[in-house]
Amino acid sequence: MEFSSAATITRRVADPEVFPEPATAVGRPIQVLLVEDSAEAAELVQVYLSDDQANPFRVEWACNLVEAMSRLAQPGLDVVLLDLGLPELSSYKSYRAIDAAAGPQVPVVILTSDDRSVSRDLTLGFGASDYLLKNESSPAGLKQALRNAVTHPRPARSAGLQKLI
Repeated sequence: MEFSSAATITRRVADPEVFPEPATAVGRPIQVLLVEDSAEAAELVQVYLSDDQANPFRVEWACNLVEAMSRLAQPGLDVVLLDLGLPELSSYKSYRAIDAAAGPQVPVVILTSDDRSVSRDLTLGFGASDYLLKNESSPAGLKQALRNAVTHPRPARSAGLQKLI
């Protein structure tokens, strides 16, 4: 992804909407919680996800882990889109905190600048649905990763990482 100057997003985490239909129901946007500390990056993701009328997304933004974990305690989300470079925790530790708050029903897709193989291997090993790099991901690739996360079962944790849990 290429970042450029953007207006600050003024809308943060909204009140949850609860929908009785499954996440793949036609005619309902996929509910995404974006956990990103950069307002410019959050704005860019919002633009990427808002241009698809056939398969719409609804994005809620949390600028830190505390806000995200508070939102995850409420119903109405289909998937989390997580940056690993957050001020409170970084790398796989951010993922572990969000994963614990999200529970087994809400998949987590990583969207980060952290290109270290150890971060990728650990988060995927712990059960992240996908790992995307900001500077290499296209809008189409981001949308597909989110759709896949919602429509496919969460990956099992790696057997080698079970000892760390």
